[in-house]
Amino acid sequence: MKQYLSLFFVLLFSVIGSAHAFNGYYPPSSQPIENPVDTIQNALDKLQKFSVNRDRTRPELLRGFIENEIIPHFAFDQMTHWIAGPFARHMNASNMSALEVRVKKAFLSSLDRHLSNYNADSIRINFRRAQYRGRNDVTVSALLFSPNQRPDRLDFRMKANGSGWKIIDVTANGLSAAMYYRKHFISTLRQYR
Repeated sequence: MKQYLSLFFVLLFSVIGSAHAFNGYYPPSSQPIENPVDTIQNALDKLQKFSVNRDRTRPELLRGFIENEIIPHFAFDQMTHWIAGPFARHMNASNMSALEVRVKKAFLSSLDRHLSNYNADSIRINFRRAQYRGRNDVTVSALLFSPNQRPDRLDFRMKANGSGWKIIDVTANGLSAAMYYRKHFISTLRQYR
């Protein structure tokens, strides 16, 4: 369980409601877009390969990996709006931008801390079919298996972005990163009532 929670923290304790989506099918849009399951699978594959490498403990290599391989999969602007929730309607662009900087900084700090100790050597991941809520909104779920432990579930809420998908929230066994950060930044958000 500890390994799974570390993966959750690594992959997003820093950002991002589980949405219970329906199994609706939406035909492909006019422009080709990658499969959201492939997006998550590729990111987790890279994370697992990096986690078994001794370089994960070298701060400069760890930060480079996070910035080049993990951060590009997130839409921090949309995550920040999601985190702000009902307070967002009272925030201007400058307020939102300042909150986004704080969210991203907290996310990077959490990733640095957790990824340096994470080792996915014995974890097996099974992906489920993507659950679409619309053409541009999908949840990708993954079950993580480790010896002698119950499987854990990660749900990645994603939005279409150009020809790909970006993560806007992650839940681990029902715990949403967006809700965590809303509570974390609640004193800041209460200014905007």
